[in-house]
Amino acid sequence: MWAEARVLIAAHGMPVLIAATITLVCAGVLMVLYNIRTMTGLKRDARTVLGALSDGIVILSEKPDRAYCNEVARQMLGLAPERDLPADYYSISSSHLLAELCAGAAAARRGEEMPPIELVDAAGRFRSWRQSLIHASVAGSTVIGVVLHDRTEIHTLSHLLEESRRRDPLTGLATLEMLHDRTGQAIETAARIRTGVALMVLEVDQFEAIFEERGWAAASELLIQAALSVSVSVRAMDMMARVGQNRFAIVLTSMRDTAAAIPAAAERYLAAMRLTFTGASGVPVAVTGSIGIARAGMDGSTSLRLLERATYACARARAEGGDRFHYYESDGDLDQSPMDKGLAAEIRQGLEKGRFTMRYQPIVSLRTSAAVGYEALLRWRHPIRGEVLPGEFIPVAERSGLIHALGDFALRQACLDASRWPPAMQVSINMSVVELMESAAPHRIIAALAAAELAPHRVRVEITETARIADLGRLRHAVDQIRALGVTVALDDFGTGHSSLSHLQSLSFDSLKIDHRFVKDLATPRTASMIRMLIAYARQIGVMVVAEGVETEEQASQLAAMGCTHAQGWLFGRPMLADELPGWATVAG
Repeated sequence: MWAEARVLIAAHGMPVLIAATITLVCAGVLMVLYNIRTMTGLKRDARTVLGALSDGIVILSEKPDRAYCNEVARQMLGLAPERDLPADYYSISSSHLLAELCAGAAAARRGEEMPPIELVDAAGRFRSWRQSLIHASVAGSTVIGVVLHDRTEIHTLSHLLEESRRRDPLTGLATLEMLHDRTGQAIETAARIRTGVALMVLEVDQFEAIFEERGWAAASELLIQAALSVSVSVRAMDMMARVGQNRFAIVLTSMRDTAAAIPAAAERYLAAMRLTFTGASGVPVAVTGSIGIARAGMDGSTSLRLLERATYACARARAEGGDRFHYYESDGDLDQSPMDKGLAAEIRQGLEKGRFTMRYQPIVSLRTSAAVGYEALLRWRHPIRGEVLPGEFIPVAERSGLIHALGDFALRQACLDASRWPPAMQVSINMSVVELMESAAPHRIIAALAAAELAPHRVRVEITETARIADLGRLRHAVDQIRALGVTVALDDFGTGHSSLSHLQSLSFDSLKIDHRFVKDLATPRTASMIRMLIAYARQIGVMVVAEGVETEEQASQLAAMGCTHAQGWLFGRPMLADELPGWATVAG
């Protein structure tokens, strides 16, 4: 532009020089105005974006004692608008918390991890925030601040899940895991100080009859009443836990004279279980209990072995008419133990003779009540015992190495059956952590899919945690390999055993299944609150939620209102053989 101006001046003299100067001045003014307008627009757009974020944003201003806070941050910090400052700007010295945040951000180095913030706000509510440092160069200036991510609900949910791991939500008693921990400690202590330890298993004799006649609401009320009655007579040094639907256990510790202490305690607990149960029906029922006893040293040296043997002794007490206790007897009860070698041989024989079958329970959309798939459930048709549930033979199969043969059968049969279903139907297949930790697991899945000519996306592998995972990295690799095939993966029985939010966060699951015991306790405000937060968190990270054990319309409606999208349970259908499945009138997507 200046070169063109010099040519005009040389040709036409001073008038052109004045005109050129005015033109350049105007152009400069226009450029300044344009830049100001552009920067104003960018700032306006930036504020719009920051204001729409779900996280709190705090940015230090170039001017002293001033910081920008978006609306979320303002609410989190409890700031009030200040008339003397531009919109969304606040005086740092006006808030002790804001001052701490800004001081921490200014002192931190780029890439440094900021500590979490936990506090009780002005309304008395607990709050947990994660801080992330903002340290960037923008248009030649350094921008410093923090991002505040509200983790209060996740923190609360994690706490509730940890509490549910330790405390049974129905009765408030300790859980099976806590019992095993306590019993293990007691056995170690007893070996040092030479005292006795015993494990008692208690069952309510009339539970099944009341459950069948009056339903779960009455049965759960009975369990609560029995637990309360017995627990008040348990010594402070001992522990009572709920270890099954209708099963309690008490570990007796620090006994000097076991011959006198054990029967005295058993009689005390039997007396506590002799009660009259009325419930909502108003019809009184006389209730009694049965107790099985296993003694450390004599009947086993581990908590698991003691529990198994006390359970079988309890079954013997019930078989003899109930309202009594029975010691474990190695001659009479050992043959019935699911841990013996005979059962492993029977499992192997059952596989050879085709005595294992698959049953399928529908998984439905709560929005349409239409089936979207089926969970494949392994059953054993024993020639003497009748139909045996997996809980009785899977532990033996895992210990004996037969789990892989059982798993292969279930995987192949489920894929073959699903190949005859409509294309939108998915089959969910259970695999234990023991199976998945084997390097051949993905290849076994590929072989089953190929044999059935079934598309990978129609299979969901459900993983159940029955023990602590020693090598989480190895399991993560296995899960990633399976998902790379196009197969989806679900975390089964979430909230029980060792399943936790940490595993949901560290492993790439596509869905999770809420354990049936939480659904049964849905009427409890604490359980309902936990499920509501869990569903909200799952939706936030893009994980589908399936509620197990739905038995009533009320439960289904409540779960749907919480945002749960899928469910399974007797309300929608019992487990059926493949040829018993209903016609395909509708297929949900």
